Amino acid sequence: MIYVFLPAYNEEIALPRLLKKFDDVLKKHALAYRIVIQDDGSSDRTVAVAEELGRQYPVTVLRHEVNKGLGETMRDGFGYLIKTIADEDMVVTLDCDDTHEPKFVPAAVEKLNSGYDVICLSRFCPGGGSEGLSASKTFLSQGAGFFLKFFFPIRGVREYSCNFRVFRGAILKKADRVFGKGFIQMAHLGFAVAPEILVKMRMLGAKIAEAPFVLRYDQKPTASKNVPMRTIKGYFAIVWKYWGRKA
Repeated sequence: MIYVFLPAYNEEIALPRLLKKFDDVLKKHALAYRIVIQDDGSSDRTVAVAEELGRQYPVTVLRHEVNKGLGETMRDGFGYLIKTIADEDMVVTLDCDDTHEPKFVPAAVEKLNSGYDVICLSRFCPGGGSEGLSASKTFLSQGAGFFLKFFFPIRGVREYSCNFRVFRGAILKKADRVFGKGFIQMAHLGFAVAPEILVKMRMLGAKIAEAPFVLRYDQKPTASKNVPMRTIKGYFAIVWKYWGRKA
């Protein structure tokens, strides 16, 4: 079973697009799936739309009554998933804004099944790329990758900040056993949660690899929720807390 985890904040436009794409792609490859949407106190119709989509697709809707940020949303969603999944299940994480195309998931799943614990969908490996991303955002993203790779090198991995990943259920359960509630400690620093999770996988000795995807920022229907200075602060906090540490 594949569990697709979508942290959502004001994504009433993107959700129907994204769920239809996942249904088309995963059914085509005969992959059983369930969508888990963790709403983060949306002020639009995200929850209502998600519940309506649940009549058409296999959907579980979780809710925050108030907005807590991406870090808290990821932590709560993973908490639910770790209690729900089996070791042999897979968890796909991605942004809920229609910039991450589901068509890249089957190849990543196939690669995961060749002996890996985590597959990072990457803009920087052969076949990857981006469309609609400004030069400044591209520069910051590449800079973040170089910065984090210097302190936390993972052979063959260049994509550190993107949330588009496939995890084996067993490695998430191991993370819960080893780290407990400390699996995600940078929740208050928003988008820094993505590299923190990858660093924790590295600390566990997980087998990590990349598969290509093309970021479609030109399809994003809403403004970015990322606060760059808070995210950069989070990257430095990750280095301060985890550099040189083992699980």
